[in-house]
Amino acid sequence: MKKYGCVILGIAILALLPGGCGIRRTESGEEAGPQEEHFLSAEEDETVAVVREEFSETEPYPELAAFLADYYQIPADEQAEIRYYYNYADLNEDGTDELFAFVIGDYVEVDNGNPALILTVEQAEFTVLESFAGIHTPVLIMEEKENGWHMIRYQEYGGEEDGYRICRYNPEGGYQTDITEVVEEPEAVSGTQILSNNLIDDLDQGRYLTLAPASE
Repeated sequence: MKKYGCVILGIAILALLPGGCGIRRTESGEEAGPQEEHFLSAEEDETVAVVREEFSETEPYPELAAFLADYYQIPADEQAEIRYYYNYADLNEDGTDELFAFVIGDYVEVDNGNPALILTVEQAEFTVLESFAGIHTPVLIMEEKENGWHMIRYQEYGGEEDGYRICRYNPEGGYQTDITEVVEEPEAVSGTQILSNNLIDDLDQGRYLTLAPASE
């Protein structure tokens, strides 16, 4: 099952009447008293971005681990050092979840992060829809869509560009085509933030899954 964390709401908007705070005066120069402040809650203001925070599934997924070990050609003696995280997301809203898998470890690490896959799963068979050479978590599945698929955003650094990569789906090439872009400061948008785990804390506390097969 999906595990949803807390809901992050944008800061409520403060609306002030013209003239600023403090004491106001009428045209005759008399004091008119302090100006009243008006607050809008997130429920009242549709422009407030809402991001749902989702942490990685905690249930071991041996079939996925085996697939990832084979896909990335991880030697048996390295598999215990490679952690994997996964979440589900219906990226094209067809009623079937895609699986977003992320692996991390020295053996697979590249300059701009660690690799990730978007997979479809049917009868325990995995099909790769997208392969990212290197990303940084968390990953935001935006409410906004391009060509029927939700846009994806993640932080990018360590490679040729630093900033936030916004991936728009292109039927001719998937999420990594010339319609993707890197921006320095992304706009506040609504969506679901997956793979929200603190990777350092997970490592320190032994709270993670590895590609190594379970012991008999």
